[in-house]
Amino acid sequence: MHTLISAVVANKASDRIVTVDAGATVADAVAAMVTEHVGAILVKNEDELIEGIFTERDLLTRVVHAGRDAKTTPISMVMTRDVRFISPGTTVEAALSLMHVNRHRHLLVIDGPKVYGLVSIGDLVRQIIERGEGRFEAAVRQRSGDAPAKSS
Repeated sequence: MHTLISAVVANKASDRIVTVDAGATVADAVAAMVTEHVGAILVKNEDELIEGIFTERDLLTRVVHAGRDAKTTPISMVMTRDVRFISPGTTVEAALSLMHVNRHRHLLVIDGPKVYGLVSIGDLVRQIIERGEGRFEAAVRQRSGDAPAKSS
């Protein structure tokens, strides 16, 4: 049986969707990310629609590496506008495949106009391990037992 993304969203520690306004600065977005302990934040426009996503990778490549000032740079200038999304009925395996192929670490979960949440690759891996019923732990133990002994 395949686990659906709806179960991942339901099992997350928090169902709170962290957002900033499109007029916010990078520093505002980073402060919210640090406070909320998240690696990505959604950017909403004045109509409360999602306009983009800002991730740790965006911070690294588009702000720090580019030499921009986080206190004065508008988040709308450095966010990723092409937000990838999935429906709650998507399987965890399909979502992971999409993340792998497109090199994304976060996916927005929506169904029509309703936003259900944001899932990270870590959320999906955690779901697979928790549903693994010991298979992953057994595989790790078996591999470490099969490893050749180191000689001194």
